[in-house]
Amino acid sequence: MTVTRPGIENGSATVQNRTGCDITASGRVTPEGGSLEQAPCPICGLSDEKFLFFAFDKMFSWRQEKFPVVRCRHCGLVYLNPRPSRQTRNLYYEGYPCRADRMDQSQPLAHYQPVIDFLARRSPGRILDIGTGNSPFLPAMKERGWETFGTEIDAGLVDYYRSRYGIEIFEGELEDAKLSSESFDAVTIMGVLEHVPYPRLLLEEAGRILKPGGVIILWCFNRGAEADLLGRYWLGFDTPRHFYSFSSKTLGRLLAVSGFEVTDSYYRPISYLAHSGVWAARRFRDRVLGREPAAWVPNLPAFLQKMSLPLGWVLARRESGSNVYLFARKAGRAPAAK
Repeated sequence: MTVTRPGIENGSATVQNRTGCDITASGRVTPEGGSLEQAPCPICGLSDEKFLFFAFDKMFSWRQEKFPVVRCRHCGLVYLNPRPSRQTRNLYYEGYPCRADRMDQSQPLAHYQPVIDFLARRSPGRILDIGTGNSPFLPAMKERGWETFGTEIDAGLVDYYRSRYGIEIFEGELEDAKLSSESFDAVTIMGVLEHVPYPRLLLEEAGRILKPGGVIILWCFNRGAEADLLGRYWLGFDTPRHFYSFSSKTLGRLLAVSGFEVTDSYYRPISYLAHSGVWAARRFRDRVLGREPAAWVPNLPAFLQKMSLPLGWVLARRESGSNVYLFARKAGRAPAAK
């Protein structure tokens, strides 16, 4: 597929991004040397999409690259296409915060409270956290009587959890762990699914290892009202590390085609409007001044954070907040009783 930015005449000037892909003045993206790969919609399995816009690398803006974002015409899923291939995608994680030497940058435990509260209604059993990262979630669940396991591709984090907490973390992807069928009571995938090139295969594998009555819990950025308003400047779509920008609706559809039934949801009262606005303003300023583009803003001044709180609550009540937790069980099975 050739992606062409609409409304711009063809040109001959080109720039080259980190994957070795040429981007012409017309916006055309040309994969070279296996640096990019095409991807059909993981929900529909179709390659019938509409081009939306070019997104930037928000975390490492000095790269000054553009990435084509499309929307599936059938189910509405927004995703990156083409995207960095297996051979090049690790380049975009250099300096990424989810590492063993950056435990101080992990999410606070309060971020996982909706999941902890949900699981508190069930008898403790075996839980697997896919893509553990530098999260305090598994140690907290171990304290609550759960038999805890995880998967993680960072060897330093694997050693950290084993040595500090005695938690068994399988190094590599989920399929590398070769886990037994129907061996877990709960599976969590939090802040991970957007990064996975084949999310449907991951969910199907999670379903295989879940016991009858087992539950799966997803936390994702939710492509709601703010994402539609802010477009390429919405900070919930971290291109190119995020291959997908799920809404609660498309995430529910993905769960359904993967063999799950959604039973509950929770929208975190958070807004990225101020973060995105400040970052967009800084990019505009730097473009005018001819400077290197500004990176995203992880921490805002306290007064701006407080100003964002009411909007976050309103969006959450309207089920359009920028963070969503979905709780689901294997289709056709009754949930386990406590």
